[in-house]
Amino acid sequence: MPLNAPSSTTDSTLESIGHELKTNPPAIVNSTRRKFGAARAKQQNTAILLSKARRAGVKIPSYSPKSMSKGA
Repeated sequence: MPLNAPSSTTDSTLESIGHELKTNPPAIVNSTRRKFGAARAKQQNTAILLSKARRAGVKIPSYSPKSMSKGA
């Protein structure tokens, strides 16, 4: 198993949240899709998924320039 692989509980949590969002999407996502298009609605859906996962206790690093490592 690779060092950075998520645990099975992480996978199952993300799957259950993803299933919930797919079967019952928030109204704001549909509004965004109508106003700005499918690409932005998909980004918003991903943001909602990650937010719900973090609230559920899944360790997901934030994607901000400050937290990203510098250099390669």
